[in-house]
Amino acid sequence: MSPLARRLQHAAYGGPEVLELAEVPLPEPGPGQVRVRIHAAGANPLDSKKRRGLFAPGQEAPAEPQTLGLEMAGVIDALGPGVTQWKTGQPVLGLTAQPDAVATHALADADNIVAKPDVLTFEQAAALPIATETAYRTLRRLGVVAGQSLLVHAAAGGVGLMAVQLARVLGATVIGTAGEANHPFLRDLGATPVTYGDGLAERIRAAAPQGIDAVLDASGRGVLPLSVELTGNPDKVLTIADLDAARHGVRFSREMLPVPQVMDDVLPMIEDGRLHMPLEAVFPLEKAADAYHRLDEGHLRGKIVLTTRTPLDPAARALLDMATQPGAPQPHELSAPEARAALDGMWAQLGGEPAAVARTEDAVANGVPVKLYWPEGEGPHPVLIWIHGGGWVLGSAAASDATARDLSGLAGYLVVSVDYRLAPEHPFPAAVEDVMAVAKWVSGEIGALGGDTTRTAVGGDSAGGNLSAVLANELPGTFTLQALVYPATDLTHPFPSYEENGEGLMLTKDALAWFQGHYLGEDVDPKDPRVSPLHADAATLAAAPPALVITAGYDPLRDEGEAYAQRLREAGVAVEQVRYEGQIHGFFSMPAAIPEAREAIDRVASALRRARA
Repeated sequence: MSPLARRLQHAAYGGPEVLELAEVPLPEPGPGQVRVRIHAAGANPLDSKKRRGLFAPGQEAPAEPQTLGLEMAGVIDALGPGVTQWKTGQPVLGLTAQPDAVATHALADADNIVAKPDVLTFEQAAALPIATETAYRTLRRLGVVAGQSLLVHAAAGGVGLMAVQLARVLGATVIGTAGEANHPFLRDLGATPVTYGDGLAERIRAAAPQGIDAVLDASGRGVLPLSVELTGNPDKVLTIADLDAARHGVRFSREMLPVPQVMDDVLPMIEDGRLHMPLEAVFPLEKAADAYHRLDEGHLRGKIVLTTRTPLDPAARALLDMATQPGAPQPHELSAPEARAALDGMWAQLGGEPAAVARTEDAVANGVPVKLYWPEGEGPHPVLIWIHGGGWVLGSAAASDATARDLSGLAGYLVVSVDYRLAPEHPFPAAVEDVMAVAKWVSGEIGALGGDTTRTAVGGDSAGGNLSAVLANELPGTFTLQALVYPATDLTHPFPSYEENGEGLMLTKDALAWFQGHYLGEDVDPKDPRVSPLHADAATLAAAPPALVITAGYDPLRDEGEAYAQRLREAGVAVEQVRYEGQIHGFFSMPAAIPEAREAIDRVASALRRARA
């Protein structure tokens, strides 16, 4: 099946109820273009006017479905021919090449986007391009300078707010029309607010006894005659919203400036706090009709934004806030022994109250320490080789005790939890050699301990998922299932999620570099299939067992795990791939802090039960 995108469109004119989400082929970038995986898009009044058919009077329906939106923020995930200034994985903001930004993917001209500043969320970034460009452009065309008086109609909307702030930076006095509820907000921005309605002219003259030098109409509410009267010159009035502008001798400004030209001036002011764009509301893409209902109601304070991303799970956010509080050392800032001491106890606590098992026992499997977990009931039991995560540097069977107990008790498996040797004391290929040794021990010895070698599965999380995939490829025909939980599958990390989720989360780019530096050293090829199973050949993958692949939306390893699932599918392997959109790397082993981990554990247990049938 060809990859698909989702986009918002309408096949009729009318209210927000005509909007629908459609699946469409993933767009491919042409020369000079990039494809952006969109995280957020701005909703603008122009979208509503087009949706209502104001630019196509008399038509009952458009000739073909119409798309919406121009401004967006997201991550580049494909480059067109000739694009050299960008790379995949870079977070950007800007305008799409066509009005189709309210979607999961869209194309943009490579020279009409800019890098997203780290200080902005994707939602904040998506609110900027149109309002910022429009305010910047219109103030320039009005010639606003220090000492002048500027009147802004609809001053609390997106364009109005940015125009107020930019004019204040220029040194102008600003009067803004807005609803009463937004007056304190406008005063905080340095504007003098006045209320719409009867007597507006008198209120404006009282607020600006020195007179009005220029007017920006962002409302489209029939204020042009008054604005011309106040300035005494239609050339001093400019509208972006009133289609009757020409009748009043007023300019209608619509020719946009290139986004980089505007952002070169404006982004430094946003980063240092002189300008900001408040968000009225953020709606998920699935609630687009609600977003446009709110937009159509008016009286906004800032921008409405649609997001294609599931928000970070609140439980995961709380855990992150605790783990990344100022002054708290991160694992990659410690030595390996210090990091192990700091984290093993925490992981054990986060495992929560596990399922009951019949008994446990420590053993040695071909020289490798393991811990065995027997489920309740009569054997022989199917066997699961479980390989813990920790970047090949951290972790232990003891730290993953709760996970092993859960999988044994819930799935009815005799679990063999492996304490493989850790880097940097034992770099690659020590961990691979150890899990291979355990697998061979299981095939020869586990029968005497109540295990059924005809029903053996392998699984693990993170580095353990990596080693599980390697083991499944190295021993074809051995396993009935490979359960890979956010596995590392390509240690070159060429995918967008590596950049997109590389900072501020549980697993960062710096931490990955620290882990891999310890594990690989300097002389190991990261594309060796025993290091990066994504680089295994097609024949090897075709012999692999069925797979369950679990990924997390806020994980730098997300895309490579999903790419591995796709390569297995292409090789003819049965694959179940599930993304937990709002989750972080590591959540699976943290059910005491992140309740959704329980669902993921149950999913693995369910897959194991099916595999033993």
